[in-house]
Amino acid sequence: MNALRPVSFPITRGVWFVALFMSLIGMSTNMLYSYLAVSLKFNLNISMSTVASIDGAVEFISYFLRIFSGAISDYLHNRKLLLVVGCSVVALVKPIFAIANSVCAVIAAEISERIGNGILASPRDALIADLSYRNNLGASFGFCKAIKTLGGVIGAAIAVAIMYISDNNYKLLFGVSTLPALLALICLTKVQNKKEITNNQRKFDNPFQKKYLRSLDKNFWGLIALAFACELGHFAESLLTIRSADFLSPCSCGITAIIATFGQVGFAYFIGMKSDQYNKLYIIRINLFLLLVSYATMWSASSSIVFLFGILIFYGQYAVIQALFLATITKNVSSQLRATATGIFYSVIGISYMASTEICGMFCDNFGTNSAFLYTSSIVFLAFVSACSKKETYFN
Repeated sequence: MNALRPVSFPITRGVWFVALFMSLIGMSTNMLYSYLAVSLKFNLNISMSTVASIDGAVEFISYFLRIFSGAISDYLHNRKLLLVVGCSVVALVKPIFAIANSVCAVIAAEISERIGNGILASPRDALIADLSYRNNLGASFGFCKAIKTLGGVIGAAIAVAIMYISDNNYKLLFGVSTLPALLALICLTKVQNKKEITNNQRKFDNPFQKKYLRSLDKNFWGLIALAFACELGHFAESLLTIRSADFLSPCSCGITAIIATFGQVGFAYFIGMKSDQYNKLYIIRINLFLLLVSYATMWSASSSIVFLFGILIFYGQYAVIQALFLATITKNVSSQLRATATGIFYSVIGISYMASTEICGMFCDNFGTNSAFLYTSSIVFLAFVSACSKKETYFN
């Protein structure tokens, strides 16, 4: 399926089904996480640094697992099996949030939910590349990201509606978030693995053979280092939700997730498609600059409108940057090592995000939110300088 195709028809039928699956998972996730941090902060009296630490730790577990699930799917030449396993875990664990009565129970459920997400992520992204045309990878990843976040918009809107109707009944909201995950599991019946296997691709083929590992060259590791730097400046998303309480009521904080997902939908597909026509490194540089603008906007915000505008840009830029990295990786590494390479990418940014959330939480609790914005802005500026020094060839 990696043959060339005119840019005017960039999205294949298989990618459409994967995108629909992603949108349902995104809907379920946003229904849960739109209010989980607020629930921990205001219902269970957890400090901002603790919320950030939980956020970073569970995300790291999710990202770290992706290298193993990626390697397994490369070994089996079977992406769908890992998608089914991961989605099943996500669906089965969601009801636990509705009945959990302690911080430990919530953390255990969150870890389990992130494990399921980690299992399915690398095989999912490798399958997108498998089912895409080679010269439209940016459009495919951007499209899937946009559709996923469109599902997130719907999920966040449903979450806000449930909170208003039920008078802030968190348990009801968390229970309802199970339904889209179950629909995603049903949707997987329409998702197919890449059918054609060449003479060089046999089932149960070890992806860590030297002939495949050659594609993980210095350019690949340079890209991974840049991704690490970008993610180190990622402001903890759970803290942004709490920060929104300075402008919105706790019941209305879910609006932040709606604005965030609109930002991702608005930027991801359009810029992903344009990146197939232009050098992706140029686009990454522009997005890092816009990320600095978003931090400055949220930092100086004196009203909810200004803050939410910063949120719109912030989430849009991180969605685009991740899609660009994934498109570059899957295009340049061996197809037999595709899911493993995306797993390496996710594991590295998981470590970086965990460090970033710890630092942001510490700054927020000890020096105020503005100090955390100063830290993340400084790191993103250094990532921008690093991106300006990179060679463009690998990103074509």
